[in-house]
Amino acid sequence: MGTVFEEVETWIDQARAKLETGGINDADLDKLAQMIVSRKSTRQRLLYLHATTPSVRSQVIGMALHEPVRGSVTEITTEGHEWPYQTVHDAVLDGWQVIHFPDQRSNFGDREIDVLGYEFILQKLEVYDG
Repeated sequence: MGTVFEEVETWIDQARAKLETGGINDADLDKLAQMIVSRKSTRQRLLYLHATTPSVRSQVIGMALHEPVRGSVTEITTEGHEWPYQTVHDAVLDGWQVIHFPDQRSNFGDREIDVLGYEFILQKLEVYDG
C-alpha cells in the first residue's frame, strides 16, 4: 500500500480512463472519499514561547518545541540563534495558534518566581499521511 497521495493519483488515472468510456459513478467517488478519510490523521505540535512582556510582539527570550513523536526530547533553550521566531507574532504569521496567554493579573518581581518571562503556548495541527 502506497501513501494516500499515491492512491489518489492512481484513482485519478482510473477516473480519467472511465471518463473516456462512459464516466465515473457514485461508487467511484465513495471509494475516493474513503481513501482520504481512512488515512488522514492530525498531530498537535506544541510550542512554548517565553517573552519579555505579555505582548505578542515582544522579544522571545526562551522557547521549547514539543513534537508529537515518541522518544522526542524537549528542552527550554535560551539560545536565540536557534529560534525560528523572534516574537510570538512571527509564529502566528507562520500558522501557529496561541492556545494560552500568560496571566497578566498579578504584578510581581522576577525574584519571587522561578519562570522565564511570560509564557505563551501555541499549537499547530498538522495533517499527515498515516
